Amino acid sequence: MMVEIVKYVYVIIIFLSLFLVATNIEGKFQKCCKDSDCLDLLYCRTPLKPKCIHERMCKCKAVFTSNDYVLT
Repeated sequence: MMVEIVKYVYVIIIFLSLFLVATNIEGKFQKCCKDSDCLDLLYCRTPLKPKCIHERMCKCKAVFTSNDYVLT
């Protein structure tokens, strides 16, 4: 009986910690309204540009222009 209570407490602790980690992930994204908001908030490597996705978070996305497509 005592062992079952200890196991139950461990399970509750694990589920609570998973819940706290899952809710904290939303804080990792920078809030934005347009692409220019992301320029100061996010650094992206050369082929990628900071973009505002769904008017709420900044992410590095590949942006292709007509100069990227050259006929050979």
